[in-house]
Amino acid sequence: MSTIDISPVEADIAAFAASVRRHLDDLPAEEVDELVDGLPADMADQAADSGAAFALPDAAAYADELRAAAGLPPRVEPGRGPGLVERVARRSRTLTGRLRAHPAAAATWDFLSALRPAWWLIRAVVIFEAITVFGRGQWLQLDLVGVVILLACVIVSVQWGRGRWLTRKWGRGILLTVNISAWVLLPMLVFGAMSSYAQWRAYGSMASIDYSSTPGLAIDGERVRNVFAYDAEGNPIERVQLFDQSGRPLTTVGRGGQSDEFDWYFYGGGGPTPVGEREIGRQPVWNIFPLQEVTADDWLDGEPAIDDAVEPTFPFPRVPSLADGSDGDPSSSASPAPQPTVYADPTASPAP
Repeated sequence: MSTIDISPVEADIAAFAASVRRHLDDLPAEEVDELVDGLPADMADQAADSGAAFALPDAAAYADELRAAAGLPPRVEPGRGPGLVERVARRSRTLTGRLRAHPAAAATWDFLSALRPAWWLIRAVVIFEAITVFGRGQWLQLDLVGVVILLACVIVSVQWGRGRWLTRKWGRGILLTVNISAWVLLPMLVFGAMSSYAQWRAYGSMASIDYSSTPGLAIDGERVRNVFAYDAEGNPIERVQLFDQSGRPLTTVGRGGQSDEFDWYFYGGGGPTPVGEREIGRQPVWNIFPLQEVTADDWLDGEPAIDDAVEPTFPFPRVPSLADGSDGDPSSSASPAPQPTVYADPTASPAP
């Protein structure tokens, strides 16, 4: 056990520790405490071991050594406060050090650190998508130019992540800005990509539909626009529901158009456009005849004004009664009511 009296240098050690603190005063107080709290005891032990040969080191140089050992940046010159990037980096290092003090947090941090290369690639793809969407107006535009841009983004992102490029202070600022922008854009780009994929799937399903035949209800290849019913006495029936032999609703639009509000086949054709029976909380009903129609001159912003749909005029005010023994041809005893003529193009395809 040492018997050397260190009382003559105790005051010098205290002054040395205070001077070291002053050279570290640009750091947060908790960091300074972690670095300097054990300094007086360490210096006292060295004085006891060295005896008369003991000499205190330079306070400024010793403070720089403490910074370097703790991985902290050099001292900021008086009058020049640390910039935003430096403050964020410093706080990040402090938080990381505190988290790693706990075993579970340290293990989690090590696991996340191992995933950093994956983030480098994700960051590159986000940057590439931002360039192609905002600069070229398309998603995943992997033509020759797109492939070159993607490869450049991957190389830059990986080199940044490895600490090989832009290692200066201004480079760290650019990297921080890019990381923040990538995190902000990532959910937006993912949502946009999902929407584009859904549209692509919808387009693929529509492409498989055979439009070579007339959709819905047709007679001799001519599309039926509306259906008008008369009872056995020859009187028009205002509202009638029709079904086929299997109990399925019989409609003029077929199965594919039953969810639409109006008949796409006659959309923009220069004549009336039928609309389905509408009730609150239900999809349009297409088997209740006669269907209401929007007149050719009642359109809003390129689409029929559905709320202004009206009941159509029956083709005949009355047809012969079945008891009359007629052959069922209403034209032999009844005159058709005035009605605009509609010319439907049999080759036309319904709008998607």
